[in-house]
Amino acid sequence: MSLTRRVFIQRVAQMGGYAAAFSAMHVLGLTAAAGASPLPELAGDFGKGKSVVILGAGIAGLTAAYELRNAGFKVTVLEARNRPGGRNWSVRDGSVVEFTDGTKQACTWSNGGYFNAGPARIPSIHTNLLDYCQKLGVALEVEVNTSRSALMQSSVLNGGKAVTQRRVVHDTRGYLAELLTKAVNKHTLDDELTAGEQTMLVDFLKQFGDLDPKTGKYKGSPRAGYLAAPGAGPSVTTLNEPLKWHELLAADFSKGELYEEQIDWQATMFQPIGGMDRIAYGFARAIGEDVIQYESPVTEIKTSSGKVSVMYEHAGTARTVTADFCICTMPIPVLAQTKNNFSPETQKAFTGMPMADLYKIAWESQRFWEKENNIYGGISFTKSMVDLVWYPTDKLFSPTGVLVAGFNFETNPFVGKATEFGALPSMEAKLQASRDAVELLHPGRSAQLMKPIYVNWARIPYSLGSLAINQFPTSDPAYAQLDKPQGNTYFAGDYLSHIVAWQEGAVLSAHRAIARIAQSMK
Repeated sequence: MSLTRRVFIQRVAQMGGYAAAFSAMHVLGLTAAAGASPLPELAGDFGKGKSVVILGAGIAGLTAAYELRNAGFKVTVLEARNRPGGRNWSVRDGSVVEFTDGTKQACTWSNGGYFNAGPARIPSIHTNLLDYCQKLGVALEVEVNTSRSALMQSSVLNGGKAVTQRRVVHDTRGYLAELLTKAVNKHTLDDELTAGEQTMLVDFLKQFGDLDPKTGKYKGSPRAGYLAAPGAGPSVTTLNEPLKWHELLAADFSKGELYEEQIDWQATMFQPIGGMDRIAYGFARAIGEDVIQYESPVTEIKTSSGKVSVMYEHAGTARTVTADFCICTMPIPVLAQTKNNFSPETQKAFTGMPMADLYKIAWESQRFWEKENNIYGGISFTKSMVDLVWYPTDKLFSPTGVLVAGFNFETNPFVGKATEFGALPSMEAKLQASRDAVELLHPGRSAQLMKPIYVNWARIPYSLGSLAINQFPTSDPAYAQLDKPQGNTYFAGDYLSHIVAWQEGAVLSAHRAIARIAQSMK
């Protein structure tokens, strides 16, 4: 029986999790890189005499507020939280992580350590977001998304002992190059390549796999590192023995080996110095604190082709704001629970895209990975329940750092079932699984992990999920419906972009909403 795209991605997600599923979507053309912005050039007095209420101070809402205020509109932003940014949230000393059931975690990290619970990196191709960072004076630094010194661990490889990523990557390339060279030499590709092309291919494979120039075999490579590194005096340099080919295949580190190849994860990547929320606070300063009303959850939205009225609560009292236009950037699970007079089709669309409930777990720790493994940023991978450990890029060589040990699904939206991790019975069990992953990679060092912070986005108030899965054909009707305005209310958010889960998608969706408001005024 042939596989549909949906079933194929479901199976990939079951085996490889969030990153593997999205990698498959990239291959199938179901996601896209950042495109041209639809933002029109508006004069500073274009919106004079007109008002806009923006629901939500996430990146989409902040972008809309910034541009519309610069265009002369009277802008009011209602934000349920006590901070800007939405899912752009950096947890640091003094932060409190509270779940919908009232569970609280207080962060007491030292040395200025922080944890980007939501977005944690900015691709160089996300030019609109990078432009805002420049305009807002948000200082950036390189985010080290991959390191060949990072580790990979599987019970079926190297006796279960972790090995460096460079060994896995370059030994795999070497063996593949050797196999393809053998195929050429046995004339199995004669129907595909001319004699000249075969010669050029063999020459290329020698370089690609660092093959022995005489035998065409892979015997190891300096690219994969040394058992005894080059030194001075009479020291003898010894290459690492190549890992066993059948063990590499059985371990299947395709997720880790190809992690940096996706277009949104390729070097160079960036992060704001001091935390991703520097972007949100930069917007808030530029917009003006008087424009944003925090701790103001929306209770009802009434829209028409004339005015839009929004009811909300603030300081224990019910209030109403009326404006000519509304840009609604509230997460769709929250909208599904908010009273409104939208069409039945729009109300149905709020639950028409599956929501992913990604989690992250972070620990404060001594930087043993730097001193002992020469790992400075990047990600290590295991084949365990918690399958990645993400090292900090900020404050390299400082005494302590914040280590992310776990970033994946709690519930797999592609199959609608709890993952092995999500099925664990308690927060304590999940923290232990996180600690266990670090122990597999760094034996004896998990004892240095302290002060854990666990974020499950499905349990975060006013979010109720991390990202909408809008790439499936079954999500198309909801996407198309939410792209339609309801009277003078326009929806925006990363879920209304084809780069869902990225801040660039939120920016572009805000630009689209602004363009449509501007068009309606002509």
